[in-house]
Amino acid sequence: MQRIINTLIRFKNFLVFILLFFLSVSFSYNRSFYHRIKIDKIGVIFSGLLYTPYHSLSSYLNLIPINKKLIDENKNLKSIILNNLNSSQESSNDLFKITSANVIKNSYIKSRNFIILDKGENDGIKRDMSVISLDGIIGIINETSKNYSNVISILNIDMKINVKLKKSNAFGSLEWKKYDPTIMELSDISTVNNVKIGDTIVTGGMSFYFPQNIFIGVVKNYKKIDDTGFYSIQVKLNSNMTNLTHAYIIENINQQELNKLNNSYK
Repeated sequence: MQRIINTLIRFKNFLVFILLFFLSVSFSYNRSFYHRIKIDKIGVIFSGLLYTPYHSLSSYLNLIPINKKLIDENKNLKSIILNNLNSSQESSNDLFKITSANVIKNSYIKSRNFIILDKGENDGIKRDMSVISLDGIIGIINETSKNYSNVISILNIDMKINVKLKKSNAFGSLEWKKYDPTIMELSDISTVNNVKIGDTIVTGGMSFYFPQNIFIGVVKNYKKIDDTGFYSIQVKLNSNMTNLTHAYIIENINQQELNKLNNSYK
């Protein structure tokens, strides 16, 4: 015990410096939006460097199932491309650019979950781009470094997603209530719309983030909220947010033009 005390006394100046340093960083992060952005960007860089070796080892150990999943994904992607080529909406092919990425870190048990991808500014990735998997939506790009990007997961209590009931086109807001990574809550759907268990939920396309009509999940349960005229709806996610390995980053080619028009009315 005495040796520990002597060591602490010996390095007391350094320990005080470290304490004050972290206090100053914490104060700057909480008080200054500019410093918060800079610190978040540094965090993205270090998170990428930290989790890349782990991801490489994990990928090697799980090579067979990953290769099978890649084959299945390629088959599905070819099917999607063929459907698009035969679609009557010819202009839709030019609206979005897609970049594939690997998930190197994924959290899903916190109240504010994030995902790290191995694509960044060098790959043309920018803030506010949407991220999906073959099974549904994943999140929105929050911050980027040269080689990595940080994604706000849909399992984040601060995020609300514009969605709709496919059969009625009734729009609402989808958000996560923290308790279950497979269930999200849909609100703002008026009771004038008929809702049934198993109804399909897709993206609404009103937020400029996600393209419309991306499959999200199905209605698991619902109830009418007394005296409000709205439903409270539980949505079972199609995506398994706990075992993500690959993602697709979507760039809306007209994003800047849409944002400019939208901001002009604020």
